[in-house]
Amino acid sequence: MTFKLPVLGTNAGGTPEIVEDAVTGLLHPVGTAGQSKLADNILTLMNNRETATAMGEAGYRRVQEEFDSSRFYAEFGTTLEVIFGRRCG
Repeated sequence: MTFKLPVLGTNAGGTPEIVEDAVTGLLHPVGTAGQSKLADNILTLMNNRETATAMGEAGYRRVQEEFDSSRFYAEFGTTLEVIFGRRCG
């Protein structure tokens, strides 16, 4: 998303928390079951360049708004506080 490209990812783990399906990219099921959907998603992006560009732009905006370094360090600090039971840094 940082490179203004749409993301193709699995609909599992933390990916759906980061990639908004049909907004910043396209998700598919995990494993063999998802292979045909992944192929469809690739073709969708290849055949719809305007859609792909819009998803890439939306992903870039999401990175800028939600995943900047100040947020990372603040949340990482909170995690360390929970782990070690005291304020770090």
